[in-house]
Amino acid sequence: MIANQVEIDAASDLIDLFNQSNRNIYLYPLTKINKISSCFKNYYIPLKFATRSQPKISAKITELISNNTYDIIHFEYSHAAVYLDLISTLINPKFTKTVISIHDIITQSLLRKTANNPILGIEAARTFNYENKIYSTANNLWVLSQKDKDILTSLFSILPNKIFVKAPKLSDFVYQVKRKPEQIEPKTLLFWGAINRPENEEAILNFVDNCFQFLFQKDSDFKLYIVGSNPSQKVKNMASQNIIITGFIENPREFFERAGMGIVPLKTGAGIKLKTLEMLQAGLPVISTSIGVEGIEMQEKQLIVSDDFQEWINLIISNSNIV
Repeated sequence: MIANQVEIDAASDLIDLFNQSNRNIYLYPLTKINKISSCFKNYYIPLKFATRSQPKISAKITELISNNTYDIIHFEYSHAAVYLDLISTLINPKFTKTVISIHDIITQSLLRKTANNPILGIEAARTFNYENKIYSTANNLWVLSQKDKDILTSLFSILPNKIFVKAPKLSDFVYQVKRKPEQIEPKTLLFWGAINRPENEEAILNFVDNCFQFLFQKDSDFKLYIVGSNPSQKVKNMASQNIIITGFIENPREFFERAGMGIVPLKTGAGIKLKTLEMLQAGLPVISTSIGVEGIEMQEKQLIVSDDFQEWINLIISNSNIV
C-alpha cells in the first residue's frame, strides 16, 4: 500500500482486516521529501507517477514475484502502475495477467488545467504518452463509468474488449441515511469529500467566494457544512457560525440527514465523482457543475447541473427543499 500517512491512517480498518485474515499487507507511507526526491531521480516519468516510484517498493515487488506465482497483479489507481515495466520483466505473461483499475484519467485532468496554466501542457503531453503506454501494456483495464471507457477507446485507441466498466462501491453509511422532513435544516448546504484533494479545496474556496457569500448577503440563515478529512488552513480560516468545517467524521450520516441540498462545485478533476453519487443515493437534491456529474446518469430527478455560480444562487434560493 503506497499512500500518504493520513491516507494509511484512514484505511486502518482495511489494514486490520488484512491482518486478521493472515494476509500480508506492506505499507509504504509517502512523505513530501521522498516524493520530491523520486521526481528528481525519475525525471523522465510524469510527476504524478514519479512520486510513487520508490526503490524499497521495487525491491519488495522483485522479491515477491521471484518467490511466488500470481494469477493476477492488480494496480489500484493508474499511478500505481508505475511498476508495470518492472513487473513485466519478472512475470510469465502466459500465467500472470495485469489489471489497472483507473479511477481518474490523469491526462484529462491535466488538459483541463492547461486552460489557466499553459505550461502544464508539457506535463499533459508527457502524461498522455505514459498513460498510453501503461494502458496498452496491461491485459485489462477497469473503469468506473462508460464515459471513461469511451475516453480510453477514443483518446488512447484502446481496444474496447479489454476495458471493463465496474460501478464504484459507495460508502456503507449512505444506505442507512433516513431523511425526514422534520429533521432537515432549512437553507443548509453540504459539501462532502476529502478536502485535502486540490480539486476539492479549489471547489470549496471558489464556491464560498463566488456563491455562498452572495447567498448569505441575501439571507443570513443560509448555512454550509464542509464535511471531510484534512481541510487546509485556508479552508479552516473560513469557519464561522454559518460555515461549519468538521474535519474527518467517522460516520457523516447525520449531515446527510440534516442538509437540505448537496453541492458539487468542481471546476477541475476527472473521473466519476463518488461524492455526487453518494449524496444522490442518500436522497439529497444535488446541484453540480458539469465536471461533478461526469459518468452519472443524467435522468436523476434530484440533480441540477450548471457551470454558472450566478445561476447557482437563484437555483439554491428557489429550491423548495432548503427554503
